[in-house]
Amino acid sequence: MFAVTVFDDRHRAEMATGPWSSSAGSLGVLADSVLGYALIADAPAGLWSVSAEISLDFFRLPPGDGTKLRGEGRTVHATAATGLAEGSIVDQDGGLVARCRQWGRYVRLAGQVPDGRPAVVSPAEGLVDEIRERVSAGEGHAELRVDVGDDLVNPIGTLHGGISLWLAELTAGAAVSRPDLVPASLTATYPRPFPHGDVATFRAEVVSCGRRMAVTRVTGSDRAGKPCVVATVHHQNPH
Repeated sequence: MFAVTVFDDRHRAEMATGPWSSSAGSLGVLADSVLGYALIADAPAGLWSVSAEISLDFFRLPPGDGTKLRGEGRTVHATAATGLAEGSIVDQDGGLVARCRQWGRYVRLAGQVPDGRPAVVSPAEGLVDEIRERVSAGEGHAELRVDVGDDLVNPIGTLHGGISLWLAELTAGAAVSRPDLVPASLTATYPRPFPHGDVATFRAEVVSCGRRMAVTRVTGSDRAGKPCVVATVHHQNPH
């Protein structure tokens, strides 16, 4: 569990690493939290920010040894309808792990706008293992089906944008299935939300795979087959 705090105009949070955070996409939870709350802080009165697009550039894989990563983000542009936040994730020594940015859309919620910045909970280790076991893969493609339950939603009851980044990257990695190729970037666009109680199906297809890089497209669809997340993942050989 970690809480988002504010220092000047920057939103910050620390996340303890563990077995679940050994994949690059897990950084999406920390990135979406600091960037999302930065955008919410600049939302017009009575409105909330929902993710329109989130991008991450990875400089190295996150550790899984219990050390902490720190995320920091701030709004760099905002209108009455949209906002853009940028930030970074560093290790406990200040070393750069990833850069991130998020476009948000300001919307009026059907219910009351949530108060404050509630603590964000990383998926429980047992759930992480269960999700990883659900990934099925063949040559150049993979699929993952996940129930959108309590452990995976944000304060407004839809699939957490950062969780969806992790699921997309997890599925893409299974499709590529090359230990010499590691995630270099991930960009996800959100046409519509995954509501609580729905079933999310992520399908990855390798568009191109060469000796030194691969490009994979991932679509996350709801129970009705409508796309809710469309992502592109770039893997590369860093050596």
